[in-house]
Amino acid sequence: MIKTFHVALRDFLATVLTKGFIFGVLIMPLIMMGAAPLAMLLLNPKPPPVEGEIAFIDRTTDGVTQELQSAFAPEAIKRWVVDRAAEATEAAGAVIEKNLPADKAKQIKPMLDAAAKQVPVPDISAKFLPPDTNEDSAKSELSAVDANIEAATDAAKKQRLLAVIVIEPNAVSADASGSFGTYRMFIRSKLDVRVQSLIRAKVREAVITSRLRVNGEDPARIRSIMAFDPPDAKAVTRDGDKSSGEAAQMFVPLGFMMLLWISTFTGGQFLLTSTIEEKSNRIMEVLLSAVSPMQLMVGKIIGQMCAGLLILILYSGLGISGLIIFGQSHLLDWGNIALLVVLFLLAFGTIACLMAAIGSAVNDIHEAQSLMMPVTLIVISPMLLMMPIISDPKGAIATVMSFIPGVSPFVLVLRISSSDPPGMGQVAIAIALNIVYVTLLAKLAAKIFRIGVLMYGKPPNFSTLLRWIRLA
Repeated sequence: MIKTFHVALRDFLATVLTKGFIFGVLIMPLIMMGAAPLAMLLLNPKPPPVEGEIAFIDRTTDGVTQELQSAFAPEAIKRWVVDRAAEATEAAGAVIEKNLPADKAKQIKPMLDAAAKQVPVPDISAKFLPPDTNEDSAKSELSAVDANIEAATDAAKKQRLLAVIVIEPNAVSADASGSFGTYRMFIRSKLDVRVQSLIRAKVREAVITSRLRVNGEDPARIRSIMAFDPPDAKAVTRDGDKSSGEAAQMFVPLGFMMLLWISTFTGGQFLLTSTIEEKSNRIMEVLLSAVSPMQLMVGKIIGQMCAGLLILILYSGLGISGLIIFGQSHLLDWGNIALLVVLFLLAFGTIACLMAAIGSAVNDIHEAQSLMMPVTLIVISPMLLMMPIISDPKGAIATVMSFIPGVSPFVLVLRISSSDPPGMGQVAIAIALNIVYVTLLAKLAAKIFRIGVLMYGKPPNFSTLLRWIRLA
């Protein structure tokens, strides 16, 4: 036992005191925290300056031309852009007021208001082609290459065709079957998506206004009746009402999953590389002169498990601190933190046994890649099915995968942190199955480790590993 402890302590210190561990685990989160605000500053919400024309082919009998002229008038486009910028600023301001101290919020809000006022307005004009215009000939200009657009005159830029909109005949008045049509939209390649959104919104506005006019309704009155801003959901907690939403509820399961995945896989990767290095450098032979293969393997697993647990504690502390700072601590069930540690031990036990067996059987990291399929399946499967499990934590997929050894800890961590967690009976049964599985896997890994750790030469395949298990 004492020898195992010494091996574990040696491996733990050899891992956590390296520059790679300190930089990768401790400094990288700080860099990411600093990079997030920097990315927000570098993100340009302003669309690039756009000049050109939009051609309309109105095939309706009632006509949408008048409404399109009003919708695409320069002042109407400017008003739309300014309103959208104001809405974005208001939403961002509300989030800032909720989650930041009052003095910080007061400093940031003027910056948002100033940015909203500087949003450029596209210089777009509308031209109307005859209703019988051939659609293909009208849109042929869209495929022209703008090689010299920057050197073109201002007049040429303003006459450049950006899009062709074909209003269908039944877009305003329903056809014989009672169905309404819409429009077809053809754009120049690489037209900015924000400009595309503007075009869609303004054409929709014009078509709906025409429908209301044809049916004798007042568009302004109808829009005022239909205007309705749904309130934000408030979660009732012991500390008062807290803002809550789908994004926040999705964040917690994803956060738990990433914590488990990073800590488990990082610790397992350190175990694999350290085992291969010690074997290739013949340090393993020196160690085996003082301890047994079983003591060596168990000690290395415990040492790297402590390194993974350190990563889990550090990252969990950062995540919990962030939730507390932003007033979202009510999303956490503190009992799940204890379960997270239990699931980490089970998940790491699975990965570590496989990594120890693979590391002892090969001579370098390249040879290990061919034997990494079991580890890859365990790691990738929950990641691929993450969203279905979060959206339906009691569904058939989530329930079945909870009882599949190896994958089970990753699935359980998603389910217990979701909005509809499973019963503790299921969790207890799944944990018990994983304990049995890890125990059996450790015995098999020990047999491979005992033989493979002193074997050199050609790397083994799966059939060779099975033969070692039978011989040991």
